[in-house]
This record gives sequence, C-alpha cells and structure tokens, in this order.
Amino acid sequence: MKIINQKARSLKQIGFFLLYTFSITWLSWLVIIIVNTYFNALWYGEPLFWIPYAIGSWGAVISSYIIYRQFKEDFSEESFAKYVFGKKIDGKVWVIFGLYTIWRLLMIWIAFGIHRPISILSIIIDLPFLILLGGLEELGWRGILQPQLEKVINYLPSILIVGSIWSLWHLPLWFIKGSTQSSLPFGLYLFSGVVLTSSFTTLYKYTNNLFLCVLSHAWFNGCIGLALYIVNNGALQLDLNWKVISAFSIELIVSIILGIAYSHKNALMLNNNFKTRKGTSFNNNHE
Repeated sequence: MKIINQKARSLKQIGFFLLYTFSITWLSWLVIIIVNTYFNALWYGEPLFWIPYAIGSWGAVISSYIIYRQFKEDFSEESFAKYVFGKKIDGKVWVIFGLYTIWRLLMIWIAFGIHRPISILSIIIDLPFLILLGGLEELGWRGILQPQLEKVINYLPSILIVGSIWSLWHLPLWFIKGSTQSSLPFGLYLFSGVVLTSSFTTLYKYTNNLFLCVLSHAWFNGCIGLALYIVNNGALQLDLNWKVISAFSIELIVSIILGIAYSHKNALMLNNNFKTRKGTSFNNNHE
C-alpha cells in the first residue's frame, strides 16, 4: 500500500510539473510567434524579444519551485536554495564533473574541429548567460521529473520519456526564426535530447548535486553554440559528420551503462536494508 501511495504521489507531481512547465513556456513563446507573424516585431535577438523568451526558458525553473512548495514534505531540505545549492561537493564529485567538462572539450575539438583557446574562453565569459537561459532548466528536468518518473517506471524507459518530453517542450522554437532549434531537424534534436538526458541524469546520480547539472547543461549549450556559429562562420548550421554522430553515440552508451550500474547498485542497497530491517523486526518480535 505504501508503494502504491508513493507512486500515486509521484505521478501527481509529474502531472502538475508538466502542466505548469508547458503552460508557462508555450504561452510565453507563443506570444513571440504571434507578434512575429502579425506585427513584424519581437524578432530573435531584439531587446524586447528576451523578455517572453526568458520567461518561457524559466518554465521548468518556476514549475520546480511551485512543486517544491506544493509537495514540501517530500523534500528534506530546509529551503529551496539549500535543495539546489546545499549539497556538499567532495573531491570525488569534482572529479566526475571535471571528467564531464573535459569530455565536452574533447567533443568539440575532435568532432567539430574547434581548436582556438579564445573559443573556449568565450564559453566561460558567457557562462552566467548560459546558466540563466538554459542551465537552470535542470532544476525541473533532473530535480523533479526524472527522479519522480524513476519511482514509477524503470531507469531506461524513463530516459526515453524524459528526453522526448524535454525535446517536445522546445517545439515552439522551431517556429521562431533565428533560434538554434530552427536550424536543426527535429529527429536529430530528439536524439540529442535522449543522449543529454542520459548523461545529465547519470551526472546527477553520481554527484547528487543539482547545481553541477545546471553548470553542465550551460557548458554543453556553450560548446554546441560554438559548433553552430563559429565552425560555420556565423551561419546557423550544424555540420553532421561521422565524428559528431560517433561522439553522441559514445556518450549515450557510456551514460546508460553507468546509469544502469548505479541503479542496480542502489537497488541492491535498498534490498539489503529492507532485509536488515525485516530481520531486526523479526528478532524483536521473538525476544
């Protein structure tokens, strides 16, 4: 009965989160599409464009805070800020995060051919902007949706579902000329969404730190931005060669293997703890 109630509560959180997130984001971005179409304004990059765009980008962030307040008893932290930033970051966690960061640099160096140090410096300079309009999404996807979904279904299908939902959430951007998404085939974006879901989820499992997921998401956006603009001399285009496909495929395979290993290890620990409690309870009842 307890397990059934927990699943029902998780489904309730998922339902509310998706309702809030899609409503905030799609309505905000729909404003841009309507104004573009009928009033010839709010074009990508204009100052006023960033207001509805930012609100839409923060849909998952705003929703995660609402869910946190609505289901506060499910969270052990004293405040939302502590929930995001309060986890202790030890040496092992920094090593995992560092390996992820290095992998991204190798990816754009080998797969996309970006070798200039000034390009990497531009990511660091733009990192605050990349966090605000991208990285903070992780508070919703990794902080709420993924862990709650894994309480209902297994790890692998949850990766496919979250990756698909995350990609669909971006759908209005294909109707906004100048956006990164508008230059990519949706099928490719869906594939990359599943890949990134697997890698960010694995990173969260091994670090237990949402803020590092935020940084990792922002770092990826900066790297892929270089691949889109710098490699093509400012043209909004992604060069899909065999190196790029191979890099994403390797990331997917490694992330899934690590994710399954973690989930299996965690399941064994929970099972052993349950047996220990059951054995203790049995002994106490027969003393």
